[in-house]
This record gives sequence, structure tokens and C-alpha cells, in this order.
Amino acid sequence: MKTLLKFTPLVLFVILISCQKETSFEKGNSTASVGSLATDASGNCLGAVVSGTYNKDTTLKASNYVDVTVQVDTAGTYTITTDTVNGYYFKASGTFTATGAQTVRLAGSGKPLATGSNIFTVTYNGTVCDFTVLVTAPAGGSAAFTIACTGATPAGTYVVGTALTAGNTITLNVNVTTVGSWSVTTAPAVNGLIFSGTGTFATTGTNTITLNGSGTPAAAGTFTYTVTGGTATCTFQCTATAVAIPDYFPRTANSNWSYQFDGDPNDSLLIYVISPTKTINGNTYNIFFYNDGQSVDSFGYYRRVGGDYFEWINMGAYVGLDNDLWMEWTFLKDNLTAGGTWTSAQFSGPFTDPNTGTTVNVTLRWEFTITQQNVNFTVGSTNYTNVIQVKQELKQQVGTSWVLAAWFDSYYARDKGLIKQDLYDDSNTLVYAQDVRRLVVY
Repeated sequence: MKTLLKFTPLVLFVILISCQKETSFEKGNSTASVGSLATDASGNCLGAVVSGTYNKDTTLKASNYVDVTVQVDTAGTYTITTDTVNGYYFKASGTFTATGAQTVRLAGSGKPLATGSNIFTVTYNGTVCDFTVLVTAPAGGSAAFTIACTGATPAGTYVVGTALTAGNTITLNVNVTTVGSWSVTTAPAVNGLIFSGTGTFATTGTNTITLNGSGTPAAAGTFTYTVTGGTATCTFQCTATAVAIPDYFPRTANSNWSYQFDGDPNDSLLIYVISPTKTINGNTYNIFFYNDGQSVDSFGYYRRVGGDYFEWINMGAYVGLDNDLWMEWTFLKDNLTAGGTWTSAQFSGPFTDPNTGTTVNVTLRWEFTITQQNVNFTVGSTNYTNVIQVKQELKQQVGTSWVLAAWFDSYYARDKGLIKQDLYDDSNTLVYAQDVRRLVVY
């Protein structure tokens, strides 16, 4: 019968998506210019000016253009383009006759297909920068309203270097005095972000509007955004955090992992995290449960401090001692390099040999070694990145020596958890292999 293993981390499965933009090349006898687009620290087009009104389903006119700044190192011909977003784009071609900072006007073409905030990427001579255009509903029948930002907090998470998603919004209260279409924005961008939205008020009085966030936070901190629209303005704050700290043993509520043993799908184990927590000796632990197809019970109590991962565990039951023995141990250290080691506290208790019935008092400890750090590892058909391999040895004190009793080979993947754990006896014979076959981390 297999021992239930209580340390189960998984790996950060990262899919890198490559995005290729089309680039056109002007042919001719003229020499192409050399230079670069002027950008700020967030990659925005420095000094970009967006001109004209951009309405849904309205073809762009000569008044729809964007001025960008180019630092010209070698005079010559140029073609500067954007990608096509929401049905329209910007482009300019010509010749630089002088070097230094030059302003280029990119003419708009196409027709916006939907309202909202659109981010364009400008390309020139191997350099890129971004600017944002707000598309609104067609003019006519505009609503009259006032906005209140009191108590408003942006939804979603805001992490430096991570682009916003559809979950990044803010909902504001408005008082409508005249029904009709509305358009609200926080442009220009602050810390790389804009919140904007459009819609129609069908009734007067108290309403709410939701603005969608776009862009990528450039720096950590709390930033103030001014809402423009209607007959009044207001401000709200949005806090961006530094890059999330990697977690090799996620403990978020409802996260779950399914494992199979020795490649047998009928020999499986489900481990999941429940919402309540437990406080023991002043420390707060997340509670894990298990379901092995025969019973459901508590699986363990886990917490983390920095790079150290702890479990409050009945070590007596875990290693097969006769009596319960509750203690805390450190089962993973994610900040050690390959070759790093640590040792658990010693623990003792009576052990009865099931074959002979003889009872002896034993003293044991766990010894840990980081075998590999930040490597790729495949379980089944899935390749995991940023994996830590840990050798975990159970040793018994015999005289003045510590003698190997059994050991685990464990693989923890960043932001995924335990993806594989193999148990070996004291002769290095594999007892069983535990492999993850499905995981969901919240």
C-alpha cells in the first residue's frame, strides 16, 4: 500500500507565443534612412500626438493622423507603419533630408469596427513604440451626466510587465440628466495604462459605467487616474505591484492536483485546497484534503515564508511510528542553488516491526538536497519549465551514524506545484512513481 505523500508542487507551464508583424520595404535607387523611434521608459512613442475624432463605423479622413518623433542618424528614404488594429492603421513614407530629431505624420486609413481603446505598435528601422487611440460612438445624441469616483477600486491584478486583460476594469457611479451615448477615458496613459469605455444611457438618474483597462504597468506603486467625460471629472487610484514572487507549492483555495501511481490511471489520488485555514502555534496554514477513491480526509497543513515551505504534519503516522508525533518541517527551499542542503529536526518514537512484532525506539531525521534548480522536466506528454528537483532522505541514527532508510526524488514546478515524486528504498530500488496527470491552480 502506498504512503500518502503530502508535498505536492507543480511547474509554471509557460507558452511563449510568437507574434510576427508584416514589414514592407520600399524599392528604388534611393538610400534608406537609418534611425530610431523616440520612446519613453514604458515603450510609448515619445511626444506622440493623436489628431482627429475616431468613431465606430466611420472611415478615417485626412484629419485622422498621428505625429511621431524619429531620431534620424542617416538621411534617406523611410516607410513608417503601424499594425492594423480594430480595422484601421497608420502609415507614412518619404525622405529624410537631414539628421536629428524629426517629426513624421502618419496618415490614418481604414474604419474603426468597434468602440474602445486601441493600442498601435509603430515600426521603423527595427525599432518600435506604442500609442493609443480612443474610438467612440458616432456623434449625435450624446448623454449629459456627471461621474463620481468615490470608493471606486480597479478590478483585477496589476503586475509590472504584465499586460492587462478583460478582467482589468473599474466601475464608476454616474448621474444621468440626459439619455444618449457616452464616452469616458483616462487618456493620456499613466504608468502605461488607460481606462476607457463607451455606451448608451437609456434612463436618467443613477447609473454605473464600466471602463476597460488597457496597456502594461511600467512601474510598481500607486498612481492617480483622472476620468474625463460628461460635465465633471474625478480621480481614482490604481496600484501596480512588482513581478509576482514564484511559488513552487501553490496553496490557493480550490487549487487541485490529480496524480497516478506507476502509470496506472486506476491507481490515482486527488489533492485539493479548501477555503478555511488553521492557526497552530501562532502560524496560519492552508488546509489540503485528499480523495483516493475510497475515502476523503485531511491531507496536511501548509504555509510559506519567503523561500521556505512548511508543513504541520503527523510525522509519526507519516513514517510509520507506533504513536502520533506532530511537528513542523521545511520540505522545500526554492531560493537555494543546486547542491544546497538542509536537515529537519530529529524526532523519535517507538516502532514495531510488522514482521517480527519487535518494538524498538528509533531516532530519525530528514536530509534534503537541491539536485537541480530551474530546469525543464517532462511528465507524461507535458514539458514543465523552472523545475526544482529535491532529494529527500529519511535517515535513522545508529550509534553516531545516520543510516539511509528510504528516500524521495521530488520535482516542483514554478506556480504549478509537485509534478512528480518517486519513492526508493534503502537499496535504491523504486517502490513507486507518483506523476501528475492534471492540475488546476487558482
